[in-house]
Amino acid sequence: MTTTTHQGAAIPSPSPRRGCDAGRRHHAARARARWSAVKGRDAFCTEAWGPSMTTTRGGGCARAIGAEREIAKLMPETLLVHAECGEGAFGRGLFVTGTGATLARLPLARAMCVPAAVGGEIPESDEKDIRDIYLQGWVENFSARVPGCVLDFMMRAPFAKDVRLTAGVAWATANVDAWRDYGEDVVPSEFDSMYLANEEELDALQDGQIRVMAERSRAGYEATWAAAMAAHPDVARELSSIDARKIEWCRSWVHTRAISGKIGDTECAFLAPTIDLANHRVESTAKYGVSEDGASFELTWNEQAAEGPTPVKGTEVFISYGDRMNNALLMLHYGFIDDNNRNERLPMEFIAPGARRVSGDRVLEAMRALEAQGDAKAAWAASNMLMMAARGPPPGTDAPAPPPTDPSVIQAMRDAVDAYARQSGQSATTVDDDQALLSSSASDSLSPRMSLAVRYRLAQKQNAAAFLRFLDILQ
Repeated sequence: MTTTTHQGAAIPSPSPRRGCDAGRRHHAARARARWSAVKGRDAFCTEAWGPSMTTTRGGGCARAIGAEREIAKLMPETLLVHAECGEGAFGRGLFVTGTGATLARLPLARAMCVPAAVGGEIPESDEKDIRDIYLQGWVENFSARVPGCVLDFMMRAPFAKDVRLTAGVAWATANVDAWRDYGEDVVPSEFDSMYLANEEELDALQDGQIRVMAERSRAGYEATWAAAMAAHPDVARELSSIDARKIEWCRSWVHTRAISGKIGDTECAFLAPTIDLANHRVESTAKYGVSEDGASFELTWNEQAAEGPTPVKGTEVFISYGDRMNNALLMLHYGFIDDNNRNERLPMEFIAPGARRVSGDRVLEAMRALEAQGDAKAAWAASNMLMMAARGPPPGTDAPAPPPTDPSVIQAMRDAVDAYARQSGQSATTVDDDQALLSSSASDSLSPRMSLAVRYRLAQKQNAAAFLRFLDILQ
């Protein structure tokens, strides 16, 4: 199996989505948990289609193909192998049920796939294999034929993969029962990505830089979609019955759930229903990609997982949405933060006044003292400073003890923390204010993104407070 990574919208693609927090749990609760109520439903899967029956729902040109056949399903109960859906500490997710290494398997003929490269040439055999997913696989599994203009757009249009997948999802959820039902019963009806935030939610972030990133992301996505439809009016006509809100929902589905893999030698972006239910952790327990025989997109146990080389029953299935994603990017594009994110860093503004002016040995002394006191957060803050500290002599070298840190340098770093809080707007509320809001009954009335914004700004203030505690004992 090929190890692959998750594709975020405008994010570099290391690996998929989610995190360890109450916001994630709230998001999952809203994420069409209605699936559990219809878990045993199979009406749409056993429906017999006559040779002349149309499957079109949104004005497209899908047609039932061939004789009567059972319409394939995309629901978890049909695709999970040695895993099951459940609720855990991080919300809805997948959990290992036995010792089998294959956790979930989606026939490639039921997946959605586009080449990752923008308008580039790919090997002819790979292009044929990708097109056959739709020309043969979707005909045989869903009795649906993708319009030629939509398929050509997905394959070759000079737009990013998320734009091309969005067109595919928009058409499929309007015209293909299995994709429509998966969207309605499993995919969230709304997404908490911060780039979708309103003015009040953006204000609550108390972070001008993240606000600008969110506003530019949303405007960029909307402008790119408009440009794509203007350049491809035939595709626009096929999707004309789908309103802007539904297009935004389809785009969010793609941004939060698309994952990568290879067909032949070609890097591709996939939508893989059911496999996309795995939650995010940088230290993943699973890997995913196209199977060795090329017949399926599979989720398999990661032999390098901290839990061990073989599946451990009851363990949650985690995949990584990006090994280097900090909480700002997770919040912006996926709508959650990871309280234990190892990629979090202090703002460079805190550290810059002491860069190369504070001895690394002095920072190490402080860090070890903080660890001994059990103050892991302040020790983490010290480790951020260590990366920019002045280097001492090589180990084993006879050298005098490093001089004490200049008090004016320590004060300059304190002043930088205060200035950052004022400039970003974080001084508008205190740590106590934010904690009180989140623990009060008023938190129940906060929108998921508002709650996420408060939790994010609280975490930034706690990080700043930890840095100040480190400065308190820096010699």
